[in-house]
Amino acid sequence: MKMKKINVTETIVADIQLHIVQNGSGGPVIFWGMYPHQGGEVEHFWEALMELVPEQNFLLVAFQVEDWNRDFSPWEAPAAFGTEAFDGQGARTLKWLLEEGVPYIDRTYHVKEQEHWLAGYSLAGLFALWSAYECDIFSGIACCSGSLWFKNWDIYMREHTLKRKCSVYLSLGGKEEKTKNAVMATVGDRTREQEKLLLEDPLAERVVLEWNPGGHFADSGKRLAKGIRWMMEKRY
Repeated sequence: MKMKKINVTETIVADIQLHIVQNGSGGPVIFWGMYPHQGGEVEHFWEALMELVPEQNFLLVAFQVEDWNRDFSPWEAPAAFGTEAFDGQGARTLKWLLEEGVPYIDRTYHVKEQEHWLAGYSLAGLFALWSAYECDIFSGIACCSGSLWFKNWDIYMREHTLKRKCSVYLSLGGKEEKTKNAVMATVGDRTREQEKLLLEDPLAERVVLEWNPGGHFADSGKRLAKGIRWMMEKRY
């Protein structure tokens, strides 16, 4: 089957760049927090989606923050490696989504009544999961190779429950917890505990933890697309 050509609409909403791709009509609206300065990332994710869900209808809305560590961290935390700490401005990013990004897409594409999902990889995956505990907008969450090693996330996830009925997809690479970095080595046990807590959450409609081969940087687009495919199962 010949892969559909990507047709990206780009715009800026309240200082944040959007990359918007429509596949068919109807279906879920997939908001995706992407890396600030990585060229070809939208195309890479699109190709993975076309491999796994080419016939499904959806609207992909990639939003490009300015500072990865600052804009996707839910609260301040010290650096896990290197010297760049986390400034904890995730609440500002979520506020932008709720007050600017989502309303703009709903208004422009007339999709207010369609399901809204939030997907992310690594720290953006943690942000997506955190958002499900902080707001009631998203009925599907894909947290792929999420940074659940983040300081105090273990405490947070034990003290919070989902804000609405929601399907949650978690994934992790099999080698990710096998690191000499003591902080990041906690990601496996924390992700397992996260799955357990979600399975006990009455508002979690469907929950899965999928293990992928490889480490953290092995084909993020394909891992995200697998999460989207899982959320579409039994739904579309």
